[in-house]
Amino acid sequence: MRTTDITDRIRPLSMYPYDDYNVVLKQTAHLHYAYRRTKTGIEIELSDYLGEAPLSVLNDECEAIVAWSRGKKFVQPQSLTDYIRTDDFIVSNRPKYLRRCRTVTMMQQGSSKNLIDSVERLMDSGLVFDTDITNSFFTWATHMAKYKFGQCNQTFRVVSVNPDLDSDSVPDAVVDYVIYHEILHLRQDPTKNHRPHNAQFRSWEHMFPDYDRIEEYLRGFYTGSHRR
Repeated sequence: MRTTDITDRIRPLSMYPYDDYNVVLKQTAHLHYAYRRTKTGIEIELSDYLGEAPLSVLNDECEAIVAWSRGKKFVQPQSLTDYIRTDDFIVSNRPKYLRRCRTVTMMQQGSSKNLIDSVERLMDSGLVFDTDITNSFFTWATHMAKYKFGQCNQTFRVVSVNPDLDSDSVPDAVVDYVIYHEILHLRQDPTKNHRPHNAQFRSWEHMFPDYDRIEEYLRGFYTGSHRR
């Protein structure tokens, strides 16, 4: 993995008990941070997705990591939270994320179904709002584990769908439901420390028409029982 030293961009930190520090940007698939102790100090590793971040954001993140290395609970700085939620951050870094994750086709049109058709049906039904899908990207996955039918990356606002659902034999409502489930994750605040499938999420999920029937269909998808 390529790294870029940005130590000279970081203001002097409160470094106790370290004598010195080094800060690098590392090429990563996901937004990532880490540290390691050296003989005389600490090396802080930030994802290169933060390469264009304001200096104040980088400084705040480094100070939080130093505190974490001393045994304190890691608390993401508000400045970083605000920065990674901006449209500029998402738009400029999402193509890089899509190239690196290697599990998506970057195509909405499959061999049988178009994901945007599903999104439009959800919008027309009133289940999904403009604010839920603002600056979001939908794509078929290249592959996905059995019984994992969709995936959502909240940081880069990417929804991917299991390619096994890209078939004329799969009802449109099933694909709509899978996308709806992942859009609900986009609706959640990714910076809040909550269970992804909490009570609020489940209440939204049950608003989908024929929820129980579609859940049963997906549970039996790979056994063939959904065709009975």
